[in-house]
Amino acid sequence: MPALNIVDYASITIATTSGTILSLADTGSPSSKPGAARSFVGILETAQIRARGDGTIPSTTEGVVIEVGDVIYLDESEIDAMQFIRTGATSGVIKGHYFDQPLSVVRGGK
Repeated sequence: MPALNIVDYASITIATTSGTILSLADTGSPSSKPGAARSFVGILETAQIRARGDGTIPSTTEGVVIEVGDVIYLDESEIDAMQFIRTGATSGVIKGHYFDQPLSVVRGGK
């Protein structure tokens, strides 16, 4: 298995305006994809959110529900495309790392 090198760390606050992990990145986190990043793995820490990756903006009632404690896996194309929004009054926070390997390798595949 290739070495998994962390390219960067990110903290992302998911609030009332939908966006990608890059457009919603907190101060000090990358707002553009780190050069060698090929995947992102993070954990939702504070409040339920929804996500859509089909090009449609999620809403508080439409999109896949992600619960606190769920792991979020994004491949290289999803880093730029997957959009998130919070479902309630509390913003969700995703904290995670960008890796220089494809998601299949990060998750233990080949």
